[in-house]
Amino acid sequence: MCLGTEAGDQDSCGRCRSCAAVQRGDHPDLARLSKDGATIRIDQVRDALGRLRFDPVVGRVKGLIVESAELLREEAANALLKTLEEPPSNTVFVLVTSKPQLLLETIRSRCQVLRFAELSPTDIADLLVADGKTPHDARTAAALAQGSMVLARSLCDPAKIQVIDFVAIFALALGEGPSSDSAAFIEQLGARLAETAAGGGSEGDESPEPAARSSARADLTRDGLQWTLDVIRAVLRDAVLVAGGIEVQTLPHVRHAAAISALVQRADVGQIMAVIDACQRLEERMVLNPNARLALQALLLDAGQRLRGRPGES
Repeated sequence: MCLGTEAGDQDSCGRCRSCAAVQRGDHPDLARLSKDGATIRIDQVRDALGRLRFDPVVGRVKGLIVESAELLREEAANALLKTLEEPPSNTVFVLVTSKPQLLLETIRSRCQVLRFAELSPTDIADLLVADGKTPHDARTAAALAQGSMVLARSLCDPAKIQVIDFVAIFALALGEGPSSDSAAFIEQLGARLAETAAGGGSEGDESPEPAARSSARADLTRDGLQWTLDVIRAVLRDAVLVAGGIEVQTLPHVRHAAAISALVQRADVGQIMAVIDACQRLEERMVLNPNARLALQALLLDAGQRLRGRPGES
């Protein structure tokens, strides 16, 4: 789209009116798609594709950027697929995702994969500490940030760290208590996530009651389910590493070292990995739009059974 470079040049000048329009976010030849609620809907795709029927106004080409492309609903993905199969001339499509496995195979087969290097958890943690975050909070956020510094900074909010700890403590205790505890956990989790999203929560408040009072029946959203699965996998991954001989003091969830050690004593690596795999399968099924509350409860009930004790133990 750049007008200040030769056609075919892979870089941009950053100074021409086309580059300036991209930076302002109002380029007439560039459309963006992002989630509306929990997904990207078919009407959004149709509106964006409609803009691509016309010739470029400012730049040399037209473009469509789909952010978090894994959130395309099935009918929206199929609508986009039809255009990808017969794309308009002078048009570039960019599908941005950190989870390409969740895209339709037919879409993946028509895309050229371009991988961007992520910041390592160590680099992110170091930058967060330089920003004034505690080492524990920095490592916890870095482990969940998927290489994104923006996401890591948001996760370092004290209220979000409290919710991370809330999920981690419950996940590490799976198999110890009655399976009925999962319903109460999900109820409190939905309320905590709702309060955090609204900017609530106070540092040092470990009790779930304030969130529960502010939202007595806050349903767990698909975004909340995805985030919860990320936390469960991260903390269970620490348990797998400890079982493999890694020092717990070097891991992101070191503050839960006692609970991690207890889980490793109670269950073997195969059982823990089975729960991690179950989280992955649930994430893949999210494109089918399951009820988040019921899906998580089923997962936790199954995980509690798996982690109740080592095979052969009574």
